[in-house]
Amino acid sequence: MEMELFFPSSGGCGPANTAKFTNCTCCIVKPHAVSEGLLGKILMAIRDAGFEISAMQMFNMDRVNVEEFYEVYKGVVTEYHDMVTEMYSGPCVAMEIQQNNATKTFREFCGPADPEIARHLRPGTLRAIFGKTKIQNAVHCTDLPEDGLLEVQYFFKILDN
Repeated sequence: MEMELFFPSSGGCGPANTAKFTNCTCCIVKPHAVSEGLLGKILMAIRDAGFEISAMQMFNMDRVNVEEFYEVYKGVVTEYHDMVTEMYSGPCVAMEIQQNNATKTFREFCGPADPEIARHLRPGTLRAIFGKTKIQNAVHCTDLPEDGLLEVQYFFKILDN
């Protein structure tokens, strides 16, 4: 059974996608946090806060995909190019997070984008605890409620194919 999990005979490259695409939002553990060994601590913090991680997969994104994913920020945030560069600098881990009102509650749990501000205003949030800079702030989370499903679909329907 364990062998089948990692080496499925069906010819796939791992366990089947478990995304449910309902009451969901997207969380991405950024490459710097993955390479610094923070993934386990971030996953435990998410679980301990009462969120359900219903799908999770590691991705190595290329610049084109990151620019497409972050398109809503282009021309809006001055750090756009640095955000793009960070996201394709190494493997990231995308998750489907489920809970009622998932996007709003999970965004509050992540805290302000700037970890320095997060440490002052919301010290218990993911970015306050694990973030280093506004670019290396540990996680991306969906900002707008109407984008939660779209961001999850981007990873678990479009990039997963």
